[in-house]
Amino acid sequence: SGLGDDASLEQRVRIQVAQCLSEGIPAISDIAGRLGTSARTLQRRLSDRGLSYQGLVDAARRELAERLLRDTGYPLAEIAFLTGFSEQSAFNRAFKRWAGQTPRSYRLEASPPGG
Repeated sequence: SGLGDDASLEQRVRIQVAQCLSEGIPAISDIAGRLGTSARTLQRRLSDRGLSYQGLVDAARRELAERLLRDTGYPLAEIAFLTGFSEQSAFNRAFKRWAGQTPRSYRLEASPPGG
């Protein structure tokens, strides 16, 4: 199978998801295809590890959002779009759920002093 070893499966799914997010949330079948397997097999492999596709999508969105907030000057609306949200308000709510703070306060805390 094209899925390779257990340890990297989760990371590989998250990377593939992150690469697709600006076009919206990718279906599991799209990600499975990119990994050279079927959606059913990917679902089963994730399930065997106690993972869910939706959980990995959320993790990929959160990682990407945090990186963009930390490392770029992109406006929040742009980051919302790049992480697969159609509305900045939905992005703000999701980010607050993930990080316990707003994207703006996360960015202010993450940016280097004087920078």
